[in-house]
Amino acid sequence: MMMLQANTKDLPINIENLSAIGSDEVGVGDYLAPVVVTSVYVNANQIEKLRELGVKDSKSMTDKRIHDIANNIKDILPHKTVVFENKYYNAMIDRGLNAHVVKSFLHNKTLSELTHDLPEYPKYIIVDEFASKENHFKYLNRLPKKPNILEKNLYFVKNGESVHIAVAAASILARQAFVEYLNDLSAKLDMKILKGASAKVDTCAQSVVEKYGEAVFKDICKWHFANTKRVIG
Repeated sequence: MMMLQANTKDLPINIENLSAIGSDEVGVGDYLAPVVVTSVYVNANQIEKLRELGVKDSKSMTDKRIHDIANNIKDILPHKTVVFENKYYNAMIDRGLNAHVVKSFLHNKTLSELTHDLPEYPKYIIVDEFASKENHFKYLNRLPKKPNILEKNLYFVKNGESVHIAVAAASILARQAFVEYLNDLSAKLDMKILKGASAKVDTCAQSVVEKYGEAVFKDICKWHFANTKRVIG
């Protein structure tokens, strides 16, 4: 049985066995990759099946394992995924917003769309915590165009994948979409586009600039990262 963490005090002690939505993101720290957010609804009667399939935090899995599990769960779990390309990310940063606002915007978007499509509103919506709930709402209120803000039954939990399997499922589907995007981008540019923000990624980015120019490059990188100064000065 999972042990509830301190920041889950408002959740029931048996939350791991209850129906819930989980929401997670990937790509925030990746220079040449998009931010991907996925929200997933898991009914209580699906939990044991997901455990049997090996659903857990995607950070502990290989890309192949993620791909295999994602294909086993994506058609049985209601979910919403947004792949937010860096040209849109950069546009938000250029307007004086930051990565936290981007994440809040995307989680709110996927959660709003998913809950709209469900037959009834869930009792528990668990977001893998990137900010406090209070700050999440502050970030949403900074958006130039205010969205409809989802507030009801919303919980922000550190290491959410260890609290409910819906968060783990969200992390797997987000990671699959992230990897597929990078594979498609690599094919489009005819070069391997790397994850992360390391020196190897800088070298990859320099190759993009040399082959396609700065305008194309700006659309695929997170322009405000320190990598940009190293890549183009």
